[in-house]
Amino acid sequence: MSSKGKYIGLNQRVPFDVLDSAVLFYLENGIIDKKFIFQRMLEFTAGINRASKATLYVVQILTRQESFLIQFKKSNINTPYSSMRVDDRKALALCLISLTYPITYDLLISLAQGLKVQEQVNKKFISEKVMSIYGSNRTVDIAIDALLPMIIELNTIKRDKKSIYSIGSKLVISNKFIAEMIIYTDIKLSGSKSILVDELSHKPWFTYFEMSSFAQINFSLLLTKKDSAVGKGYLTI
Repeated sequence: MSSKGKYIGLNQRVPFDVLDSAVLFYLENGIIDKKFIFQRMLEFTAGINRASKATLYVVQILTRQESFLIQFKKSNINTPYSSMRVDDRKALALCLISLTYPITYDLLISLAQGLKVQEQVNKKFISEKVMSIYGSNRTVDIAIDALLPMIIELNTIKRDKKSIYSIGSKLVISNKFIAEMIIYTDIKLSGSKSILVDELSHKPWFTYFEMSSFAQINFSLLLTKKDSAVGKGYLTI
């Protein structure tokens, strides 16, 4: 499923609670259990067909990003996932979804750009920005409708009233691996090979995160930090 040569791949909401419990199950048991995910999905999704389709999205997210989950588990041996702050888990979910379905990232960048110059944006603005990248068709519109409630759940934006949105509460990140994964996601999906440390606070993607979360990172898990002629150096993946 693509438009303008860009992959979309998503046309139904994936509830955070289901993805979160699927990540926990994987980290504790080392397997992606489709049956478990489907049973959890039935709690949030009406109809077996819709639940089955949404289950496949969760399986796809975990399968495609399994290498990150393995690294995450190794770097957090002494910290059970279930005891981590909700903000950290929501940020991880946001990265996993965005890396699997980059339209999520493009949607969030469009929102951040709009909300930088005005306090609220409407659905028409969002659709026009995303469709300028993916093309104007029903497939893109369905994907946007699926993604908006998902990113609201993840605290990136809030719905003020019908079709009107504003910035949500910024996610405060305490887990170092997840902090690095946030930066990794922006470098990867923006198409750049590196990013200046001084630029982090100016990049649209970081609109959704408390910037103090990135102040004390050693940048050694997913990123490499190198010196530069100016500022605090730059990060590469």
